[in-house]
Amino acid sequence: MALTPPHAGLGQQGGPDKIRVGLQGYRGFPGGFKAYRQVFPTVELSWWHRLPDEKTLSRLRALAPEGFRFSAWGHKHLTYRPSGEERRTLRRFLRRFRRFGEKRGAIRLSLPEGVEPEALTSWLSLLEEVMAEVGPTPLFFQAPEALKPLLKARGHLLVNEEGPLLYLLDPPKLPEGEGFAYFSSLQALAQALHS
Repeated sequence: MALTPPHAGLGQQGGPDKIRVGLQGYRGFPGGFKAYRQVFPTVELSWWHRLPDEKTLSRLRALAPEGFRFSAWGHKHLTYRPSGEERRTLRRFLRRFRRFGEKRGAIRLSLPEGVEPEALTSWLSLLEEVMAEVGPTPLFFQAPEALKPLLKARGHLLVNEEGPLLYLLDPPKLPEGEGFAYFSSLQALAQALHS
């Protein structure tokens, strides 16, 4: 069965060569999300510890203007070993993210050190099965160097690397292309814009 590329389904407004710039989270932004959404077209939400409830997702989606995109970083409960529980965790995570509808951005997953290539190969097959069931979602991996060739060979995109779409974290400057750039602070963003 042919698999839809992992990056398919990214709604993009504004045409090619567009990097959406935002922060890693809006908490602490003066005025909260209502002020944040007027300044930035995207945000990376941390879903590392737990998934947000349906009510929170509905509220954020309703408050976001047309063209706004939510990305998510997570999830510490992923083991990167195929199992029934891992399938349920992935399904829950991806379904919850898809609740953003047309305001979905991308998901960033961080692979920990120590994941064996053989285990990751089996886990990626599980991920692909779940994505075929739930629907395509653009995924980007942050991974140890040893695992990057495997991820690339399977058609997955990597954080801070070239590809058909970009997912950048604190880049020193903004390149040409299409995708997302998330900054850890306003100061890091200002440095990138002035380099």
